[in-house]
Amino acid sequence: MLKLILIRHGKATKSSLSGKDFDRELNKKGTAQINQVGFILERDAYHIDQVISSSAQRTTETAEILNFYIGYLKINFDKQLYLVDKNAILHHIIDKGKGDTILFVGHNFGISEFASSITGEEYSMSTGMLIEIEFDIEDWYQLKWGTGKVVRIIVPKVQAF
Repeated sequence: MLKLILIRHGKATKSSLSGKDFDRELNKKGTAQINQVGFILERDAYHIDQVISSSAQRTTETAEILNFYIGYLKINFDKQLYLVDKNAILHHIIDKGKGDTILFVGHNFGISEFASSITGEEYSMSTGMLIEIEFDIEDWYQLKWGTGKVVRIIVPKVQAF
């Protein structure tokens, strides 16, 4: 049984100093959202084997905050995961997935479309949202659309700043 934990990055600033979307940082609410999710992962003693993340600033910050709570794993940052579609996410996990449990940090709309297609249920992931999915497979190369079962959803509840 393999497990995939999808997390959409936390709420981000509307713009960056560079003017590039890629460089937008988490805002205060986004940082609070991800700390809340990280605390839950730590409290529930989640064992993560691999962390995969887009290398955009907001996903990088999200992955690094979560990594504090799950035990400082090497994070696999990939610029090619920036704003990708569901098919690119699927192929990335099939090609580079390692271990029994992967934490994947991504962007909308790709991550919501991926969650919907891999489970056969409709999901629209809000910022900071986590969807934990189990698969009755032995290796990531066996991953296919419609094969996942959602076992947990976490939607952080953070007051506006």
